[in-house]
Amino acid sequence: MGKKNSDKEKHILITAMKLFSSKSYNRTSMQEVADICGISKGSLYLYFKSKEDLLLNILQYYFQYMDDQIMRIEEDASLSTAEKFIKEFEIKLSHYIEHQEFYRLQGQELSGLADKNIYRYLHQQNIAEVKWVEHSLIKIYGNEMVPYASDGAFLLMGMTKQYMELIILKQFPLQVKKIVRFLMAQIDFMIKGLLDSKIEPLMNKNLWSLYLEEAEEEKVHPFELIKQMKNQLKTQSIPDALKAEAIQSLTIMEHELMNMQPRTVILKGMLHNLEQLQSLEETRLKLADSLLLHQMQQIPE
Repeated sequence: MGKKNSDKEKHILITAMKLFSSKSYNRTSMQEVADICGISKGSLYLYFKSKEDLLLNILQYYFQYMDDQIMRIEEDASLSTAEKFIKEFEIKLSHYIEHQEFYRLQGQELSGLADKNIYRYLHQQNIAEVKWVEHSLIKIYGNEMVPYASDGAFLLMGMTKQYMELIILKQFPLQVKKIVRFLMAQIDFMIKGLLDSKIEPLMNKNLWSLYLEEAEEEKVHPFELIKQMKNQLKTQSIPDALKAEAIQSLTIMEHELMNMQPRTVILKGMLHNLEQLQSLEETRLKLADSLLLHQMQQIPE
């Protein structure tokens, strides 16, 4: 943790986590955390500069605790790839059951936080979890699994979620080891069926790249980016002809986006027209990404 009194800091983190999860993060003050920990508010601020700093450290502490256990399994040369995955999967599920307060805390509405590192950190952890399953399945089943790895990850994680809810919410007496082995048997049937049938994966490269997008910038609608670019053009010293052409291209895009099914060829053509304006490059790239996401959301089932 990098601070002097690690035992005291650990006590604060665990206590604050339980308080945040039971009362909610937004309704808990630093004074309350200090009172429950038996220290002054001033002493608490010696460890953590703000409530958001405390929250980020709680998240980092618990994820690191689990990662340390996983690393010990990874370093065990006596285990096969499949055996490592099963043991690591068991560790993750056991951690989920043993530290329910921690996962309840993540499930809270943590909106309006000034420290964007918190959102970024949680996003990275969620992505890392899916990637871990995806890469593990590829290592177990080989390169022919690559096209189906993301679908396999979602299938396994979806089934796992249902059984975890039985244990957590319904108090079903299910053992983690039995759950993991049962799930691995089921996912084995599914994956072999997928590989034999050669059915087209649901998660293609475009959808997967959108899901894994790790940029933490808030998604902006294409209309907003078009408006930004028009405002940028007003303040830039560029030839009138180029400026008029750019504004016209942006206006055409606006009109096209109002259609129920915007035509990709039109949108791509207008984006291409904007490439000659280097001063708009950054916003243009954001617009291209935003348009891709917008179009994917318009695809009918």
